[in-house]
Amino acid sequence: MTLVRVAEAGPEGIAVDLDSVDGLNADDAGARFVVGRLGIRIVMTRRPALAALVAEAGCLGLVHVFAFDSTGLGRALESRTVPHGVGTVISPGPVLSHMTTDDLERLPRPIVAYGLIDSPDRARRLLTIADSVVVGPECATGLVQGAGFPVDDRLGRAQEGERSGRPKPDGGARTPD
Repeated sequence: MTLVRVAEAGPEGIAVDLDSVDGLNADDAGARFVVGRLGIRIVMTRRPALAALVAEAGCLGLVHVFAFDSTGLGRALESRTVPHGVGTVISPGPVLSHMTTDDLERLPRPIVAYGLIDSPDRARRLLTIADSVVVGPECATGLVQGAGFPVDDRLGRAQEGERSGRPKPDGGARTPD
């Protein structure tokens, strides 16, 4: 129910790990519900077929690869046809910095580094390899402070109106990230 409430407030920018939502099956029906009913455009799963289903719906499907040992990473690097719109999430994220250039080129893009990214410096280094990183609140605060944005200590995030944000699609004023 929490996911439904959050999505109803505005699904833009929300990414869902389909395999970890209590009460939601990580199957075709669950993927269709998240994408079709809730309007969530980014879905992560350990199941490549579900990521492909999400991509077929015009959204971004991310295959979550657990690279704690060579087994998970090896399976991800096996030759397979990857549909347009399917990317890769690598956990733990720092593994990316130890991969060969050839292996990195074999991973479907976008590539997201996820987990055990504990410092702003590590996050910045990983962003030279990955397209995105997922960090915790303390690391995010350090990244924001390092970029020169004021931080509201109570919330641990940049204050509204103090960020440059993205340009609005109509070319108007910038909106906060």
